[in-house]
Amino acid sequence: MPITYAQPMLSDSERTFSLHRVIFTRVALLVSGTTLLAAALFVLFAAIPVAKRIAAAQFNDAASRTDAALSSLFAPAEDLLRIGRRWLDGRAPDLASPHAFNRLFQPTLETMEHVTSVVAGTSTGQGWLLLQLPDRAWRNRMTDIPRWGARHWMIDRHADGRSVDYWNERDYDPRQRPWYQGAMQSPNDNALHWTAPYIFFTTGDPGISVSTRLKLKDGRDFVLAFDLKLRDLSQHTMYSPVGKHGLVTVITDDERVLALPAPPAERGEADWLRLVLKAAKDLALPPLNDALAAWRLAGKPSGQITSFESQDSRWLLSAHQHSLGKQLLWILTLAPESDFSPAWLKLVLVLGGASLAVLAIAILITHALAQRLARPLENLARDSERIGQLDFEPVQHARSRIVEIRQLQGSQETMRRTLQRNQATLSEQAASLRDQVSALQRAQADLRESEQRLRAFYDLGLVGVAITSPDKRWIQTNTYICRLLEYSELDLHRMSWAQVTHPDDLAADIAQFNALLAGEINGYEMEKRFVSKSGRVIPSRLVVRCVRKADASVDFIAAMIDDLTERKRAEERIHYLANFDALTGLPNRSQLDERMSYSLNVARRNQQTIALMFLDLDHFKDINDTLGHSVGDALLVELARRLRLVLRDTDIVSRLGGDEFILSMHGADERGASQVAAKLLEAIAEPYRIEGYDLNVTASIGIALYPHDGGDLETLSRNADAAMYRAKQAGRHAYRFFTAEMQACSARHLQLISALRHSVVLNQLELHYQPQISVRGGAVIGAEALLRWTHPELGAVSPAEFIPAAEDSGVIVPIGEWVIRAAVRQAKQWVARGIEPLVIAVNLSAVQFRHPDLPDLVARILDEEGLPAGHLELELTEGVAMHDPQGAIAVMNKLHASGVRMSIDDFGTGYSSLGYLKKFKVYKIKIDRSFVRDISTDAEDKAIVSAIIHMAQSLGLKTIAEGVESDGQLAFLREEGCDEVQGYYYSKPLPSEQFEAFMTARSTGDE
Repeated sequence: MPITYAQPMLSDSERTFSLHRVIFTRVALLVSGTTLLAAALFVLFAAIPVAKRIAAAQFNDAASRTDAALSSLFAPAEDLLRIGRRWLDGRAPDLASPHAFNRLFQPTLETMEHVTSVVAGTSTGQGWLLLQLPDRAWRNRMTDIPRWGARHWMIDRHADGRSVDYWNERDYDPRQRPWYQGAMQSPNDNALHWTAPYIFFTTGDPGISVSTRLKLKDGRDFVLAFDLKLRDLSQHTMYSPVGKHGLVTVITDDERVLALPAPPAERGEADWLRLVLKAAKDLALPPLNDALAAWRLAGKPSGQITSFESQDSRWLLSAHQHSLGKQLLWILTLAPESDFSPAWLKLVLVLGGASLAVLAIAILITHALAQRLARPLENLARDSERIGQLDFEPVQHARSRIVEIRQLQGSQETMRRTLQRNQATLSEQAASLRDQVSALQRAQADLRESEQRLRAFYDLGLVGVAITSPDKRWIQTNTYICRLLEYSELDLHRMSWAQVTHPDDLAADIAQFNALLAGEINGYEMEKRFVSKSGRVIPSRLVVRCVRKADASVDFIAAMIDDLTERKRAEERIHYLANFDALTGLPNRSQLDERMSYSLNVARRNQQTIALMFLDLDHFKDINDTLGHSVGDALLVELARRLRLVLRDTDIVSRLGGDEFILSMHGADERGASQVAAKLLEAIAEPYRIEGYDLNVTASIGIALYPHDGGDLETLSRNADAAMYRAKQAGRHAYRFFTAEMQACSARHLQLISALRHSVVLNQLELHYQPQISVRGGAVIGAEALLRWTHPELGAVSPAEFIPAAEDSGVIVPIGEWVIRAAVRQAKQWVARGIEPLVIAVNLSAVQFRHPDLPDLVARILDEEGLPAGHLELELTEGVAMHDPQGAIAVMNKLHASGVRMSIDDFGTGYSSLGYLKKFKVYKIKIDRSFVRDISTDAEDKAIVSAIIHMAQSLGLKTIAEGVESDGQLAFLREEGCDEVQGYYYSKPLPSEQFEAFMTARSTGDE
């Protein structure tokens, strides 16, 4: 509600006229004979007593202001303590989040500088501290005696935003501090307790604390306290002006100093502040000692002014009693009386003596004096009215020469400034209160939001959460448990958890539950099964914790239930996939190992036989490549079904992967295994109807017998695999038993592979060169590089034997790189020696050609050896080129782009598409020696060779015939238009030195 003020009843002119006339009349009367008497009486009976009273009054006002200022330092701390109780609302701040505590109390410490810290503690040993450090820094100390012991979590936050947290170990328990114990001894929760002065634990400074106790919602006692550092209190008393030489101090009832007066000039402030809590007499201030003596002699009055003599001067003492709880404090204010004697006293004495001299002219100047007196009073009246309207802006007026009016002007100015300061202070306090209210509202909103999140999580249904009673009854359950057990919440709360527990799990659960009730444990975890309303068995994980009362009895039990149905299914699925083939459902290699281990042990004990078969489909890859893997997978599923139908239930059918299967028949001998293998081949060969396709497949089977062919699964499967490959070599769709001869071949194969791995490093490989001759001119135009291998133990090994072994083992890739590099290097050396440049032909294996880095490898070798790409020819067999025509075209294009020549080797022995042959970047095809051998006598071979030559001519390709050994063969080829030939007719493959001699002889005509 706005403040209203009474309006003046008289106009300015009426008030001015009346005041001027009154002043003039009175002065005239005084002048007319009473001036001398009035002056004398004034000096003797009024001036001196009034001066003393004014001095006492002004001193008393100064003392009262000092007392009020110091008292105001204690009252806000008590008010804030009451507000803090409402802020906490029965809940302790979160120890894990100092921000929650700081958000409540940091604004208070920032607003009230004399409150240095806020501390709190609980009856269970938790503690909080927020301390304001120099340079606007803050420190938190978090204490949890049950969990952390003597270790305290410290967080220092600097003004630049940096935050440093660390652990500090010290013997500190909030429950042992004076502020905590005093509050706990208070008769009721709302009481405020002021401690006696003591030394703060954290800073080591002397101070006092005000605390209060409240009961938390969880039943614990919580004590909140504000700390006031006595050195900060001394800052007010040391610099509180009381006259020119006055002192202000605060002492206890036993005269110990709580707030120091201004220090002597020879004492430094830091040294002076060390005297806090010392006896007042230890300050060695004579006025203070004299004042205490006079005060004690007067009976320690409160609120009265006591005069005493000190240092040859009259001093005034004011003692105001202040109670802080049970603590009795005294605020002492003392000052020389001369500091407050009015300055106009001497002037009055002079005027009294001079009044006789001015009496004659007093009447003449009365009128002027009246005007001069009235004008400042009128100004004072107008200024007072403006101040009453809350307008505190200063207005400059000429100062009156009359002391009283000047005092009135000074008092009015002091009042204006005080009111202006009070208005600013009230505005700041109002703004601070608004901020605190806003902070409280935000905190309440955060609490509501946190409760809503907690409730939302509880009802979210991620896991089952329930509260049960010690008699096993459901008290509270979330929707997850109701949905899991298929009961409504109302029906479930009428039951106990024992009623929905699987009977086989009930005893174990009850045993743990009874141990919890007996206090032996505080919780347990287990896997158990619940039974839903429909009878469904639900595997679950149960986590149980109890909440106990103060007497250690169980108040309630909290349980978390997680449905393990899906996890159990996943475990079963994982176990199945780990032991069985996902496509066919047959046992995999892991399950095969386990079953075969058992079967072999039984056979070993009973001296029985076992037939182990290794089965592989013939050309199964063609089905995947042409019809797709879905058709291939469906075929494998049907094949697995047929295999199980042929074999007995006690036999083992296992899929290793792809189209490979292992079958084991316990007790089967060679005759029985042959019969079963024949049945299997017959069953497999029957037509398949897969996704609209009629398919016919065959299989090859290798058989190894226990114990004759091996004593373990590894040996038996390896030998059966060797027998299976022998069946494939025999034309497929057959079965073969393992023999000693196969074992020897297998050992020879492994020996070759092992030796080949070191052949390049041990320099065992060598290239021989067979010249390629132009049919028309007879000149040597090229040479084919042929690989030879001589082993120190195995001797010279045929390429027909070691090349397939190298391809099977993958060793052909580094060997092939060596061949290309050696051939290119030799060609470069011949050019350097003056031999006519030749085209060196190098054969590529299928493994080499399919290697993705082949074009880059060839280009790098040519670049490193410095041979032009046109002098290198790479020969590719017809079968390799047609295996993946599109891939072959891509590789040939890259090689052709680099300048390397490409040719087709062994042409006519495989299946070639003329359409693809046109797309291949080749410049020559080589007619296989099998067609050239009998062209002199065999009409069919003549027709084939003639057709190849004419076809190549029509495609713009050159032809070269290999294996030419007679004049008749050469004559026919020349007649048909073949471009080049090679064979023993001219030369066998020669080492590089002999080939160089051959070239030299040809160039000189000496053949």
